[in-house]
Amino acid sequence: MTVIKDVFKELFSMFVADVWLTLAVLILVLGIALGVHTTPMSMHLPLGFVMLAGCILIIITVTVRYTRRMKRQTKQ
Repeated sequence: MTVIKDVFKELFSMFVADVWLTLAVLILVLGIALGVHTTPMSMHLPLGFVMLAGCILIIITVTVRYTRRMKRQTKQ
């Protein structure tokens, strides 16, 4: 039972550790879900590309933010 508890604890801390990342992904997914439900079927493929581009942009942004944060910490 403690192993399962530890796994859930680690998963929770992994997703909540970077609040900006969590919020960005949630906003992107909610926006795409809203778009899928409000647009005709022909717009679903472009929405998929928007989702892909959004995920790539989020990954790049989070990586840059993390790198800058680490550089600042090593200078101190």
